[in-house]
Amino acid sequence: MKTELEAVQDLFLSDEFSKISSYSTNFDLFKMMGIRSKELIHSNILAALLNPSYAHGLNYSFLNSFTLGIVNLHRESGEPLSLSTLISSTDQNVRIYRELENIDLVIEYQDSNLLIAIENKIWAKEQPDQVARYQEILLTRYPKHHLALVYLSPNGRKPTTLNRDSKTPIYCMSYGQIAKQLELVQSKGNELSKYFISQFISHIEAYMTGSNEVNELCWQIFSKHEDAYAQMVKAYQYCQRRKVEECFLDIESRIKTDAAFSKFSDEIEIIKAVEESSKYVITYDLDVRLKSWPQGVMIKLYKYGWLGVFPYVTAEFRYTAKEISKKLGCYPNRQVKAWHHMYYISSNLNLDKERKVNSDGNSISMEDINIVLNKLSVHIEEINSALQ
Repeated sequence: MKTELEAVQDLFLSDEFSKISSYSTNFDLFKMMGIRSKELIHSNILAALLNPSYAHGLNYSFLNSFTLGIVNLHRESGEPLSLSTLISSTDQNVRIYRELENIDLVIEYQDSNLLIAIENKIWAKEQPDQVARYQEILLTRYPKHHLALVYLSPNGRKPTTLNRDSKTPIYCMSYGQIAKQLELVQSKGNELSKYFISQFISHIEAYMTGSNEVNELCWQIFSKHEDAYAQMVKAYQYCQRRKVEECFLDIESRIKTDAAFSKFSDEIEIIKAVEESSKYVITYDLDVRLKSWPQGVMIKLYKYGWLGVFPYVTAEFRYTAKEISKKLGCYPNRQVKAWHHMYYISSNLNLDKERKVNSDGNSISMEDINIVLNKLSVHIEEINSALQ
């Protein structure tokens, strides 16, 4: 009988493992650019592909596929759109709005008085009453239109903040369904768009939904190496913790050695806090400051659910940082969301969103590390300039 170590070694050397490993080494445009979970970018892509006048060569094909595909989506609430309304809305010029009253995408079919909104949620959670609020916005702005709100997520999950009594119906859609629709129309695009759509579909399958080919390889590995598979599953959280720890050790080392921080090297102080977490697997904090800064002023590099960076002053020392806060235009200081004893100290007044580097901190990558260090450098320079 094989030992656990021998079983894992056999799995590692198997042909199936080599094939599935190739998926992580394939060129991934979205991973390379650090935008795999960026909802803004994905919404921009969808807006362009759904726009028949955009220079992708798809004409109305993807828009029509999406429009008619509404009938096959799970409807979570409200009365359904009629098939006749959807059919009459094909091959129509549309207006596509981005961030209309914070709704990610709104498609207005002018000739048929149809309006379909898309709320795009990759991994982020809903805000309080978010979907219900959007349902009411659509009813108020478009009282004479046929309405629908499509809640788009990686797995087609149901929204939790909808109003079931609203006349705006809610449909649930997965990114896998988007990928299938794009596969059907991809050949109609021009050469550049065909390559990009291929990358987009691969990104969806690899990062969000999984493909049939990958699932089949996983089944083959499981069938032949079940004991080793089980060992790897059991060790998954250990591997996640170790990855995060090693990434933050790399960040800490680079703060001390990178040329970008060399002029501060004698002044840099780093306070570290690490904890295992049932919710986040591991939490990691690096609080960075220069010795010459006012007491309580720091920059936090953190991994909880998010990986992120923000400059702050502690509640205890807000008054001592009053002058620097005024110079930065952030006085009185705003409280940091989820850190109630900390207050932002930056000219950037949108840090509740822009402090985020990756919404899935456990998937931290080398690209993310570079972004973290760049943000740290920018915040240090800004605080130093305000102190001069």
